[in-house]
Amino acid sequence: MPEFTLSAQQQAVEDFVINGTGSANVEARAGCGKTFTLVQGVIKPIIEHGKGDLAIMAFNKSAAEEFKARIATMAGGDERYKWPKVDAGTVHSFGFSAVKRWVGKGIKVDGAKVQNILKSLAMHDPTVLNDSANESIYDTEAGTISKLVSLAKQSGIGFIIGINDVRAWHDLIDHHDIESDHDIGPEAIVQAAIVALQSSIKQDRDVIDFDDMIFCPLYHNLTFYQKDWILIDEAQDTNPARRALALKMLKPGGRLVAVGDDRQAIYGFTGADANALDLIANEVNAVTLPLTVTYRCPKAVVKEANRIVPDLEAHESAPDGVVRAIPRVNKDKKEFYVTEALTGEDAVLCRNVAPLLDLAYSMLAAGHACRLEGRDIGEGLIKLATRWKSVHTLGQLIEKLQEWKDREVQKWQAKDKPMMAQSAEDKADALAHIAKALVSDGFVEVEDLVTWVRELFAGGKENATTLTTIHKSKGREWPRVFILERRKTLPSKWARKKWQQHQEANLEYVAITRSEQELVYVDSKE
Repeated sequence: MPEFTLSAQQQAVEDFVINGTGSANVEARAGCGKTFTLVQGVIKPIIEHGKGDLAIMAFNKSAAEEFKARIATMAGGDERYKWPKVDAGTVHSFGFSAVKRWVGKGIKVDGAKVQNILKSLAMHDPTVLNDSANESIYDTEAGTISKLVSLAKQSGIGFIIGINDVRAWHDLIDHHDIESDHDIGPEAIVQAAIVALQSSIKQDRDVIDFDDMIFCPLYHNLTFYQKDWILIDEAQDTNPARRALALKMLKPGGRLVAVGDDRQAIYGFTGADANALDLIANEVNAVTLPLTVTYRCPKAVVKEANRIVPDLEAHESAPDGVVRAIPRVNKDKKEFYVTEALTGEDAVLCRNVAPLLDLAYSMLAAGHACRLEGRDIGEGLIKLATRWKSVHTLGQLIEKLQEWKDREVQKWQAKDKPMMAQSAEDKADALAHIAKALVSDGFVEVEDLVTWVRELFAGGKENATTLTTIHKSKGREWPRVFILERRKTLPSKWARKKWQQHQEANLEYVAITRSEQELVYVDSKE
């Protein structure tokens, strides 16, 4: 087995594992060797010093597979590293295993479980919402109710908080800016969501959805194979359900190591707790072990990141690197992707989708290969573009988008829901940019826009420059990183709550620290 050299900070983590007691939060800044430290400074000493068995909870499937591959390489033929001594997977996979032991392998997994429940409720319990139609709230507000039920399952309603705790439901609505599309009061939405969640629980032995993989074993108090050690990767992005399942898998007296970067917490809008690492520390009385020396970023980039995260340090061997700013269009009217000769090794990041779509259209029209990442973003744009059945031409769509944006922004502002206004504005502007560009190139039909968007998000182009939102860039790195329209988009003008403003600063830090060599700010003059 090859020898590895741990840094002083990484050695402190290993010493804690071998000689310490209790649990720890390993606060690993961007590019600071987090995975290496977990494998060499935590997993290896646990196994080779006979400290017990362990489960590694990765944030997603690809990360779980990376852990498995690294452990297999490190272990060689050493039987001590094999299951069940060492187990790696996602939190969902651990929860799903418990469900299958409970009801058998034949259980159905259906992502539309809650939607199907709402359809059934709408058919059997109609409620008149207006004078012109006998419509059910379960039909008219299906999207809103489904989102609220999902957030409830993630937040612990049902196993941490009682299902009928109305205040907890209203807190979710307020925190996530959830609002009816038809001006139905939150009280009615909450009552409908409670009924939907109760109906979902009744079906748990027959069918589960993605949220249920964690919610179901917690609500039904299922049995887990408990471990001496639980390792949580990307712990800053955990929600109450993920953390509760991790603790349920920990043996009495066991030790937990949570690894993450509180300044890379950017998924509060999906249900993750913005202060997840603090909550873990309080729950298990964890000590904090820092990893602040980045092996990814050059010195100039680290200095730039220090505006936001002062304790990030460049490794002594790091190159100087470059941080600079350029105009989006120079004095000769040449766009930056031409003057900079972007390649497949470069990435352009932006807070919002609209500037990326505008750039993508310009690049592709000029024969520069690019791909915009995030198939879910593309499908969301297509859904908005095709929501009006009577709208068939791009000219009609442009008018509808402006009307829709004005109405939605005004509505959300009046209800003090700024991030909902942000989402509506960004989607409408993105589609309007593309529709106008297509019209100028002689296209007429909405279907032309739908085809173009699908092709843009399909990927597969050779030597294509990556265009992506900052949210989608997390966990990635490129030699050259261009941050597009920072002055216009960061922080979001709609971020008004304290946790939202904090996560906007986190977003900028994430964007800056994707760069391995050069960081370039690209802004329009206006």
